[in-house]
Amino acid sequence: MKTIDVTVSRLIPGPAADVFAVWLDPACPGSPWHGAKKIIAHVAVDGLFYWGHEHAGEVYPHYGRFLKLEVGKLAEYTWMSNNTHGIETTVSVSFEPRAGGTQVTIQHRGLPDDEDGRDHEEGWEYFLARLEKSRN
Repeated sequence: MKTIDVTVSRLIPGPAADVFAVWLDPACPGSPWHGAKKIIAHVAVDGLFYWGHEHAGEVYPHYGRFLKLEVGKLAEYTWMSNNTHGIETTVSVSFEPRAGGTQVTIQHRGLPDDEDGRDHEEGWEYFLARLEKSRN
């Protein structure tokens, strides 16, 4: 199967260590995990997660394993869902200090080259916007 990578980026107010902490904390409104129908996460290298994201009345399961965690710099994890057709993909979220905040860049690699795979770009843009809004 042909695959694609998607990359999105946004300047988020606040120091990199704080933005990193919010990203990984389901209790924080700016975290993509916040508001999940169900979340199980062991945030540690080789820790597993399950994230049940509700959309349009359905719960969409997402699974993965944390590969790298560098506080204030990088969170990298595998990602499987219905929209990856069971393919294990990789999400890298980098946090780079900038004037005015932290540049958060999400690179999602190995997605199916179809509508489901390409939809991840819009999804990650949504979560970056939510993160930015929570920091203002």
